[in-house]
Amino acid sequence: MQALGFINAFDELADSDPRLGRKVANYGLVSALLEYSSADELHFFLPFYGAAQAFERGYSSFLKKNDNEKRVKLLSALGLPAHVRRNSYLAVHAAELDRYFPEMCHLRNQWAREPFPLTCTPHTLSYWSTQLRNIYKVLPGVRAYDAIFCTSQAAKEHLRLEMGKIAQNLRALGLSRAGYKGRLDVIPLGVRASDFAAVSREEALKTLGLPAGVPTLLCLGRLTPFDKFDLAPLIGILWLLNQKEPVRLLLAGAEQRRYGRQIMAFAQELGLGERVFLFADFASSLKPCLLAACDIFVSPADNIQETFGLSLLEAMAAGKPVVAADFSGYRDLVRHGQSGFLVPTLRAEDMGPIDALWPLLPEHMSALQVAQRTPLDMDAWLGYLKLLLGDGNLRLQMGEAGQRRIRELFDWKVVVGRMEEQWKALKAEALRAEALRAGGGTEETEENVFNLSFKEMFGHFMSGSLPLYRNFKAGPLAELFKKGQWGTFPNTDLGGAFNPGVVKTVLDFVESQGGASLMDLYQASGGEMPAFQMEHLCLWALKYGILSQE
Repeated sequence: MQALGFINAFDELADSDPRLGRKVANYGLVSALLEYSSADELHFFLPFYGAAQAFERGYSSFLKKNDNEKRVKLLSALGLPAHVRRNSYLAVHAAELDRYFPEMCHLRNQWAREPFPLTCTPHTLSYWSTQLRNIYKVLPGVRAYDAIFCTSQAAKEHLRLEMGKIAQNLRALGLSRAGYKGRLDVIPLGVRASDFAAVSREEALKTLGLPAGVPTLLCLGRLTPFDKFDLAPLIGILWLLNQKEPVRLLLAGAEQRRYGRQIMAFAQELGLGERVFLFADFASSLKPCLLAACDIFVSPADNIQETFGLSLLEAMAAGKPVVAADFSGYRDLVRHGQSGFLVPTLRAEDMGPIDALWPLLPEHMSALQVAQRTPLDMDAWLGYLKLLLGDGNLRLQMGEAGQRRIRELFDWKVVVGRMEEQWKALKAEALRAEALRAGGGTEETEENVFNLSFKEMFGHFMSGSLPLYRNFKAGPLAELFKKGQWGTFPNTDLGGAFNPGVVKTVLDFVESQGGASLMDLYQASGGEMPAFQMEHLCLWALKYGILSQE
């Protein structure tokens, strides 16, 4: 008899209605294993004994299926050495990258009666603490049959670059055995397609208290520029759309630092008070109505903590076309031109100043510095929305294409099947491997081995970088900016780095010259502004539609 082990903090059970993507994903995976796994037994290793009652309550409906009363074992993680000594495991999977993975490898190497693979699923990758903990993963302990199940190609590429860089630096210090020995396999998160059965638009609008007859955009996700996206440019897009016809925007998600209300106040200042509706900290039961009420789902992700995009899968499962940033894992989910559109994004070429601050700033502040220099192509964004708003048949076709894609690739039943195929292959490799060896030690050193760069590690999240010689022109929101009604919001945490007066000087120069490149602007400044700062300023101006590229 062979068991599948699963270890996690199970903190999703502490929230009666989890909205955080990681918690939703972890809950989805556990419930999917309970429903679809073919393992003889499922062993869930809980962080403390009291978690068993929360587990039984949280997963009660799934524990009643598939003879789970007999095959599911709720075990304390304190007993792991004894359990791996006594039982034969197909694999043990951790729901987090930061916790458990190398630690469990060492535990297995010392205590297991037979080899088995350790696997894990990463979520946020951008925290500095994660980079520190990745040292552990490149030191002896991880085996060739262990694997990180990366949720996207972008996540895989990041981990390949990151752990390769750390190992290279450690080897240069004399640690010749440094290197990640396991696998990096792409296996996505999933959704339960049946959870998104169609709700009629009429019923949804009535439930939400919205009038009919207005084209509707939905942006659903954490309402925070620190961990998800800056919504101010989306308000700018909405203002542009409403110059010709009424279009409304629904903003829904867990709100942080009253950000949703700040956005609402900002929208009111632009005369959009009756076009933006906020559903902060909404109950999950309302999600099908929010999706049914919209015509187009939008997600302008700009934050490097985003590696997947579960909300995009939910929108596609509900049959909605998606207009999202061409960013990170999003490009794995949306087929551009088929199930939606991906809006090009840009990054800075010189990120040295931010690299220096990465270890010093709070994690959310480091991510914000990158996000505020990650503009979406506002002209393309606006064009895709206009195209979809004007073509109901195209919206329907793209929505249906998205639903097919979910059923074929991202339904939890399909995802669990892929995971089990990989676990079986890794187990076979483990059984063929030589006897497990004890893990090695490390040398003490004062050298800084974390010579990491946002550009190197996350540059591939964006579509490309800002060309030196491509001309800028006035952007679609330039006139509004010159009137003082735009570009004064939102992130005071940028510390005044993007002074509106300097931005105005840049815009005036661009217009006076009939176009100017980044190199032209730098030369015109007489070197008073460092090249990287001019680049970052222009990226911010592009993000807010004050400039556009010719």
